[in-house]
Amino acid sequence: MKSCLGILLIFFTLVAVIGGGAFLWYVSHTSEFSRKAPPPPAGVQRP
Repeated sequence: MKSCLGILLIFFTLVAVIGGGAFLWYVSHTSEFSRKAPPPPAGVQRP
């Protein structure tokens, strides 16, 4: 019984770590501040 609980604990910890990393990656790639500015129209120069 203890080994079963240990395996479940390790499994859920692994799922939480991988899920948390995936969630942070998703949020960082879909947030507005990480988006690159669109290129300026043709003929417009940046200061």
